Amino acid sequence: MWRLFAILLLVVNEAGATCPVWPLVIAHRGASGDYPEHTAMAYWQAMLQGADFIEADLVPTKDGVLISRHENELSQSTNVATLSQFANRRSRKIIDGVAVEGWFSEDFTLAEIRTLRARESKPELRPGSAAHNDRYPLVTLAELMQLVMRFELQNGRRVGLYLETKHPTYFRVEGRYQDGQQINQDTSVMLLQQLAQWQRLADNPVYIQSFEISNLWWMRRQGLQQYQVRAALIQLLGDMSGKNLYPTSNFAEPWDLVGQTAAEARRINPVLQQPDFHYGKLSTVEGLQFLQSYADGIGPWKEQWFSQNQPHRQFFLRSDSPLKVHPYTFRAETTFLPSGVTDLSAELQQVYQQGIDGVFTDFTAIAVRSRAQACSK
Repeated sequence: MWRLFAILLLVVNEAGATCPVWPLVIAHRGASGDYPEHTAMAYWQAMLQGADFIEADLVPTKDGVLISRHENELSQSTNVATLSQFANRRSRKIIDGVAVEGWFSEDFTLAEIRTLRARESKPELRPGSAAHNDRYPLVTLAELMQLVMRFELQNGRRVGLYLETKHPTYFRVEGRYQDGQQINQDTSVMLLQQLAQWQRLADNPVYIQSFEISNLWWMRRQGLQQYQVRAALIQLLGDMSGKNLYPTSNFAEPWDLVGQTAAEARRINPVLQQPDFHYGKLSTVEGLQFLQSYADGIGPWKEQWFSQNQPHRQFFLRSDSPLKVHPYTFRAETTFLPSGVTDLSAELQQVYQQGIDGVFTDFTAIAVRSRAQACSK
């Protein structure tokens, strides 16, 4: 169904399209440049502004409910640190090899999560969004599904879901609750179970993305069919330079190839068995063949994507590559713009004309308006 959705978009816009393809606008954490991220308000506003998909990162609660948060550490984007009743929940954990201190979703029941309120995670850059601090509750995946259905009923336009399970190896194998007990929650299974129930009622297109590989591989080989879920799979790509491998950084290599599941994950394909494997090694002929065996597309880090001469960009945008390309994340603040680019609209218009299939952005309205300017006569 997601393919039909993309075809319909192309048909609707074919008459005026001047870009190589009509790119999707994916609302990254909702309209997160304007409202605290991952809230119903941010998602609703993004849909009103014209988003084709709304993106949600998913982490579990202690009682096994998926909620929409970018990280399981909650203090950066909620008011949890200000609530005296949860002062004793502060702890220190190792997540994907990195020590993190704070309050973690897996140590809170859903009822306790309901008492938290969202806050802007970049208040120094987004004071307008920060003005909405402590107003909006956190939302569950179920509530997000209900939200897109309600939007379609009220506005007559269907919006897709773009979903990511955060730190799947941590939650399934490595992670511990505050009391030391193993978490042992397979968030990939949890997601597919919930999607299977929802898709009996709704036909909205769905993408599932991950920085890890083995969970997507399992979904393609078994999970989607087992749970009768219709979804496209996107391999997220972190740092492709190969300069920042663990333990210096955990952004250059999928954590399932480093952590406790490394031996199991590397058996999937010989490409993963290369010494010092990193995301950049997927931009080879062998890497592309491997990606095509389980993924429908890639989500490259846009900081390594903008230049016209970027070799990874040229490789993945080859006319014979069937993979969708959805770079992340396009933001309006000057600190996030490439050198020499005046504003987000100018950046997006250049990227659209490169032939990418979609963009992740915190500023839906700008992305929609720039698409109309760049891709219509």
